[in-house]
Amino acid sequence: MPHMHGSPPALALHSFTVLPLAPAITLTLPKGDCVAVLGIAPDSQDIETLTARLTGQDTPRQQAAPPQAGRMLVAGVDVTSRPPGQRHIASCGVHAPLFGHLSVLDNILFPLRARGGLGPHEILRQGHDLLALTGLDHARNQRADRLSSAQSFRAGLARALIQKPDVLILNQPFAGMDLQTSQQEQAMLDRLRHALGLSILLLTRQRSEALLSADEIAVMDNGALLQSADAPTLLNRPACPAVAVAMDDANVLTGKVLDIVDDTASLRLPSGETVEAMADHALAIDDLACICIPPDRLSILLPRGNMPVQEEAESGDVHCTLVSAHHLGRTIIMRLRSRDGTEITLHRPPVHTMRDLRPGRSGLVAWQARNAIAFPMDEKSR
Repeated sequence: MPHMHGSPPALALHSFTVLPLAPAITLTLPKGDCVAVLGIAPDSQDIETLTARLTGQDTPRQQAAPPQAGRMLVAGVDVTSRPPGQRHIASCGVHAPLFGHLSVLDNILFPLRARGGLGPHEILRQGHDLLALTGLDHARNQRADRLSSAQSFRAGLARALIQKPDVLILNQPFAGMDLQTSQQEQAMLDRLRHALGLSILLLTRQRSEALLSADEIAVMDNGALLQSADAPTLLNRPACPAVAVAMDDANVLTGKVLDIVDDTASLRLPSGETVEAMADHALAIDDLACICIPPDRLSILLPRGNMPVQEEAESGDVHCTLVSAHHLGRTIIMRLRSRDGTEITLHRPPVHTMRDLRPGRSGLVAWQARNAIAFPMDEKSR
């Protein structure tokens, strides 16, 4: 959706700390956009804590923690110190379950009834509008504890939307859904967002949800914001190895930088081969480096017949042994081991027969320099 010229963003976080020991973050949600915060640390509470901070529903334990810095602006207004009901924010997701004993309609109407100021007929009219928008007309009188996961999500979404928020926060809203249902609900949400001009902050731990739903993705690791960009940028120019692995399941190899020419680094692997990769801005000659290569940007050569693999090797080829191969229909996933023991995963179209992909077979793995990125291993630039 095009942004209104000169209008403030729907949400802006300035020097905002998510966890007490994490570095402060800066994040902007343009009006009418969807920005996903992708939490990649499986054991962290950063997504849950960020939800609590944004909505003002900090738990007593969090309130006892050291004060957390930062400013939070909604539509240009500083709401950092405002109570939950005065932030012009509404939320739904795992942190805000429905009232199981109430009907779908009563759940949706609950915020307006609690706030007061509107007559019963107007409240009911708005509730019926939300039932129609979310496709819940047929379930209006059904108890919330008897809903499917998709119906529960839609009812929670309607309960949030009836508050007419400037910012809608979705905290892991598709949890508990199977893949097909999740994709259907994401498509419904996308249609609703564009129809109503919603500004959505999606907090998730599922990469597929972020890729399907968001205009921009902010990758967060234990409260630290690693990179915020659109999907092509994150996939093609990740800021660090953690983003490369989180967004594209990148293989991570180690090497020593021999030379850097025109942003291309030559590196020697522990197994002795010399390879090339795009050089991160902080990379220097003699650095130890992490070389990140997505599995679908690798190629493999399996020598014909009994020809020794060394006879077909060229500069940049990495000698590997095939560990396993699995045919997934349109893709074959191969797992290989280099001469120094590093495991490499490779995704290729099914051009090889499975008979050719027997474990133990030797091969050569290679990639184009532009498809790999080398980062300094000590992360001196971060």
